[in-house]
Amino acid sequence: MKGVTLIELVVTIVVIGILAGVTATILVPAYEAYFATQRRAQLADMADSALRRMVRDVRLSVPNSPRVTAAGGDRFLEFLLTKNGGRYRALNDDDVSTADDPLRFDAPDNAFDTLGTLAAGTDQLVQPNDFVVIHNLGIPGADAYEAGATNIARVQAFGTGAIAGEDHIAFVGTNQFPLESPGRRFFVTSGPVTYACVGGQLLRWSGYAIQAAQPTSLPAGGTQAILATDVSACEITYSAELTQRARGLVSIRLAITRANETVVLYHQTHVNNVP
Repeated sequence: MKGVTLIELVVTIVVIGILAGVTATILVPAYEAYFATQRRAQLADMADSALRRMVRDVRLSVPNSPRVTAAGGDRFLEFLLTKNGGRYRALNDDDVSTADDPLRFDAPDNAFDTLGTLAAGTDQLVQPNDFVVIHNLGIPGADAYEAGATNIARVQAFGTGAIAGEDHIAFVGTNQFPLESPGRRFFVTSGPVTYACVGGQLLRWSGYAIQAAQPTSLPAGGTQAILATDVSACEITYSAELTQRARGLVSIRLAITRANETVVLYHQTHVNNVP
């Protein structure tokens, strides 16, 4: 019976070490490349999901309501998010009567009937404490953010209109809207939404009251959701030269960095500013 000598054992260990080194030299870069690809894919997916959420909400903003601001390195985009809308019955409609409850602009009014029924999706139901906005131009006298603004009214009740196939919206108190919409359009919003790039995170704030000054910290009563972490750069702009035209332009650049891997996504979306 033949045993293994010490020299043979040492040689075997050396050969195995050499093979392990060669194998590591070949496999380690492949593993590192694989995990780097996975990280980039995860970062890209996080950034893409966040931007898609932002873009979807921005496209549903009340006309001329987007506004941006900065505080140090933090960036903020705020707008009134539309949940429903339609056309109101006007006083000068054909065959209209006071029983049909048109919306008056020549005197304070407390309710109006819609032309047709509103969308009835779960997230679109008009509820008390929502707001009706008409002809928002984002200028003094027609700016829903203004303290005491009259182009916005709080909803008290929502029900069936005087004519079959129409809805009825009643206000809290009375309100005289200053400007009639050329298309007799109204928008229903539950309030403002803010996208905030703060402290390396992309946050979504909602559920807070409309304020004249754009908030740069979570307002009282608001809630926040984290859409992205490891945010290394964030730029949000709203093209002022297009503000009072049919379309505005929101541009968003988002960079996310993790383990020395950075993914940068850039997106532009138009805002329908027809009031």
